[in-house]
Amino acid sequence: MKYQRNKMVPIIVGIVAILIALGLGFVFGVRGILTANTQTSLQKISEQGSNAVRAAIVGNLDVLSALAEQNGLTQSEAEQRKVLSDEARRKNFVRVAYVDRSGRAVTNDGKTMMIKEREYFQKALAGHANISGELYDLFAPQNKIIAYAVPVIRTRKIVGVLVATTPDDEELNIMDNIAVDSDYSIYIISHDGTVVSNRSGQDQFSNFFQYIGAQSSHTEISKMKEDFLSRQSGKGVCKVNGIDRLVGYSGIRGTDGWMFVVTVEKNKMMAPGNQILIMSGILFGLLILEFVVASIGFFKFKKSSYEANMRRKEDISYYTYTDPLTNLPNRKGVKKNISEWIGLCRAESKNGAAFFLDIDNFQSVNNTFGSDIGDSFLASAAARLASVEGENMLVGRIGGDEFTLLISNVNTSEELESYAKNILRLFEEPFLIHDNIIQLTCSIGAILFNCREIIEEDRFDEIINRGEFVLHEAKSSSKGSYALFNEEFGITIDRQHQMQRELKLSIHNGELCCYFQPQYDYEKKAIVGFESLARWNSAKFGMVSPVTFIAMAENTGFIKELGRFVVDRTFAFAQEVQGRGLRVSFNTSPVELLQADYVDYVLERFCYYGLAPGSVAIEVTESTLIESFDGVIKKLEILSGHGISVYLDDFGTGFSSLTYLKNLPIHSVKIDKSFIDEVVTDRVGRDIVDMIVRLAKRLNLEVIAEGVETQAQVDCIYSCGCRMIQGYFISPPVPWEKAIALLDGVHK
Repeated sequence: MKYQRNKMVPIIVGIVAILIALGLGFVFGVRGILTANTQTSLQKISEQGSNAVRAAIVGNLDVLSALAEQNGLTQSEAEQRKVLSDEARRKNFVRVAYVDRSGRAVTNDGKTMMIKEREYFQKALAGHANISGELYDLFAPQNKIIAYAVPVIRTRKIVGVLVATTPDDEELNIMDNIAVDSDYSIYIISHDGTVVSNRSGQDQFSNFFQYIGAQSSHTEISKMKEDFLSRQSGKGVCKVNGIDRLVGYSGIRGTDGWMFVVTVEKNKMMAPGNQILIMSGILFGLLILEFVVASIGFFKFKKSSYEANMRRKEDISYYTYTDPLTNLPNRKGVKKNISEWIGLCRAESKNGAAFFLDIDNFQSVNNTFGSDIGDSFLASAAARLASVEGENMLVGRIGGDEFTLLISNVNTSEELESYAKNILRLFEEPFLIHDNIIQLTCSIGAILFNCREIIEEDRFDEIINRGEFVLHEAKSSSKGSYALFNEEFGITIDRQHQMQRELKLSIHNGELCCYFQPQYDYEKKAIVGFESLARWNSAKFGMVSPVTFIAMAENTGFIKELGRFVVDRTFAFAQEVQGRGLRVSFNTSPVELLQADYVDYVLERFCYYGLAPGSVAIEVTESTLIESFDGVIKKLEILSGHGISVYLDDFGTGFSSLTYLKNLPIHSVKIDKSFIDEVVTDRVGRDIVDMIVRLAKRLNLEVIAEGVETQAQVDCIYSCGCRMIQGYFISPPVPWEKAIALLDGVHK
């Protein structure tokens, strides 16, 4: 990749333009944030001022309430005037009056008046202490006043109202304790904009909206008026005498629509922010200058950076396709290099051989000597494999202790076998690893193939699968040996692949079904249950053994569909025989039970078929429990709690049966067929059956003997105390219709 210098100028100019735009955006953005924050602060100050005014009003009302409790108010007018005069002097009220229920008021200076129609009087007479809006003094109409009113209560009855007034051109005694910075102006304003109190230190005015309305935005004024009318807190911007002012306001509770308003000149609040923005501008300029200098230096190092990046990509590629422990290609590396290797073989018209080998008992090295020694052993083993003589050899490590060798110009089975023996001989000599002598063998699966028939990597996947299959066969027969791929292996592998494909279609094709084997109570001479067993009658392969297709289903992931099919058919059968006192059981595999949604599915089907508690049972083996005991026990407890019984199948063949009996919610145990087979001829076997039955009875568990085939076995089992039997002595597993017929025949 190359870069032209003439592209540098427009790139730098463009980036500088972007930086300038970002800088301007930053300046205006910060100014907007500062303005918004100041407005928010003003609104909070107005809320605090509103609360302070409210507290002062409540304080004055509390004073009047205390005065209302004095006995002199309900005595003679002379006594009333004395009490009222004292209070007027003490609180600097213009006038204090006692008003009886008719609305006749007697003031502290001996005057009388009727205030029956006043709203504040009506509220106080109804029991609500309150403060009025602006009023005109009845005795001096040119003066505006504010009235406080509280009820006078005697023996739980309102006998009158106590009223105190103060002029509105003072602070009403309610803003004395509000302290704000000298830059701030505060007002109390009625909902229509009339100024109730002004502590601005500026020009006096009678209406707030007229004062700010000449130069301010009509939209801002309309919003403020709307907020004032609805007593809503808010914030805004206005202009007075050409100067922008920020405004915050909040309603004063308990008043006749008063608002507490705070204003401040915008420039005074923005002065510190402007200083910050100037410094930010300088820093931004330096940043742009630094960018220009850095850009020039950047292009000088462009070439070296590019080369470093290429080296880094090479390192990534190396670790992606190479095993760092042995420096051999890993599985991906072998597949990546196979195209070149096959191409070379084709060019020379040569066949090839693939050897797949596995170190026998390698885990014992890690367990005995530690992983470091194990890694060193693998590195030494890789070095020995690389020493094999052969044409166009490709060696790779494709797994933990698995290797592969590809050698060209191997044309016969004899040559293939000779190479396999040579590889085995490499491991006859012990390995000396860090003063430790280690002797291990390897197993080999070898396959011969025609390079002209391999189509790149896809065809090689088949070679790997076949080679690993042969390797498995070699390890199964005898460790430290080899196996050569032959036609029989190919047929087996192809058959397995075909069978896997057919199995996945078995439910859709109607080939999969459930047979039902009866469980018989020998004492009652009656069938008391059935075990549901999956059967696959393949159109291509005939009746396939459950051992074969269930293991195949687990390996291919089809076990989920298979298991859910069995659950559904079992529950459908249980629904048909419901009401006959039977229980139908079904088997589950470890793979199924460990599925996150398995329990939910079983319970959903249980409810769908409307089955009664105890009508179905789930059979689990000890191998299922070994997988994840804690997780399994919780799931079985949930199923048991919903009325699904739990059978412990193949009991006695595992290592922890007693632990399972103690901790699991088990209803029945099924004695494994291996014990039943020898119960007649083997005294020890009979004693074991007897012990299992006694133990189960002590734990209040049912016991079912599986695999019963003869009368002699029945007699021995029954003599041990087990009356529940299952096996060919009663009936083999039979299809649905025959199971119903068998049930009806037994009942008849």
